[in-house]
Parts: sequence; structure tokens; C-alpha cells
Amino acid sequence: MSQYDSIGTRYDVIKTTSFNELERFNFQKSVGPFLQQAETAVLDLACGTGFYSCLLLDWGAGSVTGVDLSARMLAGAEARLSQTRHAKRARFVQGDGLAPKTYSASLDAFEVVTGAWFLNYAQDVNQLTCMFRTISTNLKSGGVFVGICFHPTDDVTALASALHGGVWAETGVCYRYREELPGGIGYQVQVFGLPQPGAPPSVKGVDFMCYHLKKCLYEEAARAGDMQGRLEWRSCEFLGEEWRREVGLDGNDEDWRRLQECPPLSILVVWKD
Repeated sequence: MSQYDSIGTRYDVIKTTSFNELERFNFQKSVGPFLQQAETAVLDLACGTGFYSCLLLDWGAGSVTGVDLSARMLAGAEARLSQTRHAKRARFVQGDGLAPKTYSASLDAFEVVTGAWFLNYAQDVNQLTCMFRTISTNLKSGGVFVGICFHPTDDVTALASALHGGVWAETGVCYRYREELPGGIGYQVQVFGLPQPGAPPSVKGVDFMCYHLKKCLYEEAARAGDMQGRLEWRSCEFLGEEWRREVGLDGNDEDWRRLQECPPLSILVVWKD
């Protein structure tokens, strides 16, 4: 059973955080330009409760097919989209990104595949290759993958040490790097989503497990999974003074510097060919 079947829509607490505001800004900046042609078809892997599926349609996608392993998360996605003007342009399918298959209802490939925190569920390079194979199988020639990933580094231990400092907890999301994976390829990571200050008592936090693998393994797996085009790691761009005040770092130059020096997220863009 997917760990998210026990979490369900409680996961959405993360989407209310200052961290998500930053994440959303970076994701839209990278994926938005690929959604401007009429009727762009998007496959949204690890779509969860449809948060980004809905936004992709807001940002210009012609249609979105969302895929997730968790039936409870998909029920949340269907409920979310049913209340919007996009209801007829979204469909949701239960599926496992580790098992490459075609997800288009018409058997046509997609122009864009997205994965907002999809690749971080790979425990090793073989699983990561399977995920990239799922991506390439569903992309048209010239198509592109845009994903939200951990910060790319081959020294995951150093990043883990820096993130344990606690500054990122002020954004509503924090990471605890747990066990190092066999062969030193990365770490198991526990992610915590925290309710925003002033949230009602009924709003609870959430935590779940994922994996942070070395940058070189992502790049190796992309090629092995038949993603042969340009590969770009796009660093996290920070929001301005209003966001700084929102996370309580106005006037705290030291912690603001630490926050910017060690961003836990990045955007990965890979073209099929």
C-alpha cells in the first residue's frame, strides 16, 4: 500500500506553507513557457491530490492526465478538479511510475511530462531509470520533462548536515536525513509539513519518507531511461522581502544568508531528444 493511502488529503497542509509559495514560483517559471501552445497535453506524474494538475491548467495546459499510486490521493484530485472550470480537461489514473507504460487515453504521446517531487521516491539508480523510462515512453519527440527535485549535489552528506540546521523549518517544510543508502548513493529523507501559524487545531502536520540520490545518478538514469536531449538543473530562485518577512527572517541577515546558501529544492528540465 502506498504510504499516501494513510495520509490522503492531509498532505495538502504542505501546499499552504511558505515553502510551497517558493516552490510554486520556481516550478511555474520553468514549466510555464512549455504550456503556451494551444492544446498542450501534459502528463502529471505523482500528481497526489491534483494541486499542480489544477495549476498546470491555470497556467495554460490544454489537458492534464494525472497519475498516482495512491487511490486516496487520486480521489482527492478528482474532488479538487470537479469544483473548477477545468473539470472536463483533467483525468486521473492510478499507476506506478516504476512500471513504464503509456497513460494517454488516445495513445498519443504528451508534449510535456511533469513530476513535482516524483523522482525522489527512487531508492536506487535502477528505480530512477524506470521512472525516466516512464517519462520517455510518454513523451513525443521534442517533448520535455519538468520536475521538482532535491538540490543537485554529489555530496549529499554535506547538504544533509547543512539542512539539519533548522532554518528551513521557518518555511513550514523541513527535512531530516536519516539512513545513508547502501553504497553511499544518497540518503533516506523524512519530510515534515507543518501547519502555518494561526491554523485551526483541526489542521495537522504530516510526515513521509523519500530519498535523495546523488546528482550524477539522476543524470546517468536519465540517459539510461532514454531521455537523450539537453539536461538542465535550475537553481532555486528566492522571492523578495515580503517572503523573507513571511518566514520570520526580516532583519536576520545570518539566517537569511544560510537559507539562500542551502536551498533544498531545484527544478530539473530534460528534453527527450
